Amino acid sequence: MRQFSIIVLVLTAIAVYADNPSAVVDSLIARGNRCYELSQPSKIKLYADSAVFILSSGNFEDDSRKDCVVSVLKLYGNYHYEMANLDSAAHYYNRAKAIMDKNPDTDFRTNRLLLPREFAQLYYRMGDYGSALESMEEVDSILEYNQPYEIGSDDWLITKMTYAMCLARMDRIDEALEIAATELENANSKEGLSYAKAQRMYAKIKLLANVDRKGTLAAYKDYFSVQKQYARLNFAKMNADEREEYWQTLRPFMTDCYLLEDTDSGFLYDVTLFSKGLLLQLTKISGEGHATEKALKTLDWRWTDIQKRLKPGEAAMEYIQYYKKGEAAMGALILKPTGKPQFIRLTSPDKIMSIAGEALNSTNRNFKDKLYSDETIQSLVWTDTLLPVLEKVKKIYFAPDGYLHRLAIEYMPQVEGKDLYRLTSTRSLMEERKEYSYTDPILAFGDINYDLDKSPGQSAGNDKTAFLNYIGTQFPRLSAAHDETKSIILNRNIPEDSRISASEASEGQFRNLSPGYHTILISTHGDFRKKVPVSTDIKPVMADDVMSESILAFAGINSYLTEQRFDASNNYDGILSARELSQIDLTECRLFTASACQTALGEITSDGVFGLQRGLKNAGVEAMLLSLWNVNGEATSELMRSFYENLGSGMSIHNAFKAARKKLLSGDAAETVSYIFDAATMASRSVVVKNKVFDSPQYSNAFILIDAID
Repeated sequence: MRQFSIIVLVLTAIAVYADNPSAVVDSLIARGNRCYELSQPSKIKLYADSAVFILSSGNFEDDSRKDCVVSVLKLYGNYHYEMANLDSAAHYYNRAKAIMDKNPDTDFRTNRLLLPREFAQLYYRMGDYGSALESMEEVDSILEYNQPYEIGSDDWLITKMTYAMCLARMDRIDEALEIAATELENANSKEGLSYAKAQRMYAKIKLLANVDRKGTLAAYKDYFSVQKQYARLNFAKMNADEREEYWQTLRPFMTDCYLLEDTDSGFLYDVTLFSKGLLLQLTKISGEGHATEKALKTLDWRWTDIQKRLKPGEAAMEYIQYYKKGEAAMGALILKPTGKPQFIRLTSPDKIMSIAGEALNSTNRNFKDKLYSDETIQSLVWTDTLLPVLEKVKKIYFAPDGYLHRLAIEYMPQVEGKDLYRLTSTRSLMEERKEYSYTDPILAFGDINYDLDKSPGQSAGNDKTAFLNYIGTQFPRLSAAHDETKSIILNRNIPEDSRISASEASEGQFRNLSPGYHTILISTHGDFRKKVPVSTDIKPVMADDVMSESILAFAGINSYLTEQRFDASNNYDGILSARELSQIDLTECRLFTASACQTALGEITSDGVFGLQRGLKNAGVEAMLLSLWNVNGEATSELMRSFYENLGSGMSIHNAFKAARKKLLSGDAAETVSYIFDAATMASRSVVVKNKVFDSPQYSNAFILIDAID
């Protein structure tokens, strides 16, 4: 839908300025530059490609063409910067610079300012602060003597603050503080996101100075107060995309203020509540439209509100990952029913990754047994400083961050005997939750035919980016013997249940049927194709295409991916991406079970996992059962059957899954009923099958239960 809107804008610009191609290209470049400020790579490339098309067919004066070519090269460099292809970004920036160097008499308008700024951001990202400062000194000279921006304007302010940041990184703190303080004082507007961003950068400079910890804390509190006030005043009229744009300005602030560590743990907990999970909460309540009054009230939640929800013997814990002296750091904010939050420093994520990185990042289940039996890793996660604080705690509600999104720490022996609840954010404890009812009808999709779709549907909003990510991929049909959906539905024996299978199990069917169900079970293929976004404290990034990298497969997907003329923009393609999932109304869904591979994975950000987790939460789902790696079909079928049997016996979602895992770990292989086709009778007949034993972590730890609060 977003790309379709951009194409409409491009065509409109061409129609309006048909007699002035230079104006068309200028308009496209201006929009591309705006998309770079918002870190939207696919849009940057689309505008750049469109500008190239006009350049190749239009009539331009020589100087105008040169300037346009430099602008387009810069945009392609911007695109590669956002996609973390830093060498490619430098290549395009250098090509643009070469043209400018060969033509010193050509004006090049804003490119003489913007190109050095892009180089500065690239150098800054690479940690080459000296080169970044040299580039910003060039920018500042142009700013002062040519004054392309009005003094005190937002563009002037942010450019000056970026210069001050580079000075601070080179330990020229006094100069940096003087520039920052002066520009903040002289800003034309002391409202809006640009001024708030400048305040945050000022606080970061004070943090880098490391001489006035109380003053730094006060600066961050001022910034936070402004941000909350801005949110209260503006969120009601923002749509989902605009809320995401706003949230992106907070990301560097979050990482920065965590460096204060135990200076004021209550403040850090409030910041975490406000920002971590903010978009999930707001979108879940408000949908894709404007924020509701109910959603806006959540902006004021503080750690004291969470504390009131805790009972004796319980604790809420927010993990926070941040960067300290150029290295990743991890801490835990622990909240108990009484007292203030505690901050506990934990093992550096870099140290964890140096030991467990290959096994942790791999989606191959064969790596997992060693990973989860490694006592060194266990002791580095559940440290000697953390465990004593939790000694008398029996129930822990925890929200992970960083690498912990990929590690099932709730299954480690150090916390055996404690009940651990994994949450997207501890703000979930404040949500109103409806009681789960086992007898409510289930919607199940299983035994899917990936080669044939008998119910193709039309969709102007299909996710073409996801389709392009998976062209050439083929998904094998899952064994019918391992399709637990059939036996679960038979055992439930509830007439209102719906099981959709074979060529009927299409993306269109799911979209049409899913909004009406409290329980949804899908047995299919899942996949996540990772790209790495780039972010610094002077240039945040947004999640533009990452929601197109996590998918579930439906009927016909193979045929669509091999049909060269297939138009994914206007037809369902058998791929349900996290982005598409987020736009379905699943507010009735209490439990979503994805019996598939890699469904819990996605881009890890400070707002959570940008993948199916996020798609489901944005859609309104409460509890999710998802996987961390490529799962075994037999083990998964046994786990899911036990899970739903336990739900049928009256257990809560949390306890039902806990008991199912325990049964799998016990090695008590149950006998289950499988169905095969009998040629003699031309019908299916049941066969009793003795299951294998799946008592190792690669089987038992594959799935994590998220936001299942009793």
